Amino acid sequence: MINFLLSQTQNGGGAGGWISILLFYVALFAILYFLLIWPQRKERKRKEEMIRSLKKGDRIVTNGGIRGEIVRVGDDYFIIESENTALRIEKWAVLNKLE
Repeated sequence: MINFLLSQTQNGGGAGGWISILLFYVALFAILYFLLIWPQRKERKRKEEMIRSLKKGDRIVTNGGIRGEIVRVGDDYFIIESENTALRIEKWAVLNKLE
């Protein structure tokens, strides 16, 4: 493979082809990054900030669709009350804060 590359560059051909292929992959990665990875990071950061700001008395919706009011905050869980029933949920299970 190295001999092939050396012969292509010594003959004056092929160097431009490798550069254009490299530029294509760099551009493809940049497009995928800005369309897929960056928005997901932004959303994850927003959700983590929302979960950190939750306190006793806030009304939330869980990933399972349960609506309730936070009655106690633990290190990695919430105790919520929904229709006179207390539930312990993990913090990652919070979908949204209700206004």
